[in-house]
Amino acid sequence: MTNNIKSYLETERMNAVFFSILYICIGFIWWLIALTVGLPLTLLLMLSDKFRSSFFTWVYVNIAVPLQRREVYVIRNKVFQILKDSLVNKNSLLPLEILEIGVGHGPNLKFYPEKCNLTVLDKNKYFEKEFTKNKNKYPQVSYQKTVIQPAECMKGVEDNSFDVVVSTFFHCSCDDSAAVLREVKRVLKPGGKYLFLDHTGFPEGDIGLFIQRFFNPLWSLIFDGCYLDKNPSKQIKEAGFSDVQFLKHISLNFRRYLLRHQVLGIATK
Repeated sequence: MTNNIKSYLETERMNAVFFSILYICIGFIWWLIALTVGLPLTLLLMLSDKFRSSFFTWVYVNIAVPLQRREVYVIRNKVFQILKDSLVNKNSLLPLEILEIGVGHGPNLKFYPEKCNLTVLDKNKYFEKEFTKNKNKYPQVSYQKTVIQPAECMKGVEDNSFDVVVSTFFHCSCDDSAAVLREVKRVLKPGGKYLFLDHTGFPEGDIGLFIQRFFNPLWSLIFDGCYLDKNPSKQIKEAGFSDVQFLKHISLNFRRYLLRHQVLGIATK
């Protein structure tokens, strides 16, 4: 058994070295392209917020989602199982009032329970068309409305009005996680649940964190303000929820190396 553990750890170490070298090379190539033949696109992304948001929408829906569909499905399913387990004592005759912030094109719709009323919020208006197409596939969800606003200031969303607030891969690109969490607490009913999933930075001192920061300037342009090394765990812990449960997930898929470390869990108001 000891030899098997040593062999596994050695394999993991070799994989880490290989992926680190691979992604350093990819990073240098990406920077070279972005500053030469891709310079017009780079400048356009830097100078136009509207173009950056619309370009991100297209890239996310048509490239990022298909490439990661299988593994992301597994982790999203795991997150919503946490929600299901936390609601076992809730009256099933009453519909859940749910708010999803940073809804994008609606990749979480398939996981929502029966008899739920869903309100969605996103600051990127270009996702609205994709979300509208997607929501029609999931009749178990009673769609209420879409709010186009930053989650840092959810005007028009009433206090104490939701049983559940959901965010997945959201804090990586929001401007102020602490402000978002204050708003989440405001709109949750007493005892309401905040369900979250985010990719985070590698641990301090790990070469993976250096690589993430090497990618960050270009990554944030393509993915509309997303930063690879953010970690909302501290803000969630300090937001004043009565209870917070964290789990960690580490991806072993080399294509998700930059997003390898993820945090998920549920907080109670």
